[in-house]
Amino acid sequence: MGWFETGNKTKSMTKEIPVIEIKERLKKMEVSGQSRMPDPVEFYKLLEEKIQYYFYQFNKTLIIDFKFEYINTGSSKWLFHILKNLQEIVKKGGLIEINWYYEEDDEVIQEAGEVLGSVLLFPFNMREVK
Repeated sequence: MGWFETGNKTKSMTKEIPVIEIKERLKKMEVSGQSRMPDPVEFYKLLEEKIQYYFYQFNKTLIIDFKFEYINTGSSKWLFHILKNLQEIVKKGGLIEINWYYEEDDEVIQEAGEVLGSVLLFPFNMREVK
């Protein structure tokens, strides 16, 4: 699709695909950048696999920081799908915490986070970046 693994990072060959970084010591995953792929299926399937893998690798505890500069509609739908599936996993035991970062003047990213957070049953923190 257009990404490669380097250490604990999954990097994109274009600016259309977010970067995934694993911070093992903190039991944290960071997803950042732009998500503007015309067909985000392959990337978000990879993201879902990584989230599930590290959730169990970190003894059913995972913090995910989303730091999007842009996210298109197709990507938002896939992200919603992934997070809804995680609820089922968390119901069986464990902790997932989401931190959704947005620039203070970026109402689109802020609203996307508010919509996602309103339908999830695990901690979803809105974090304004000034």
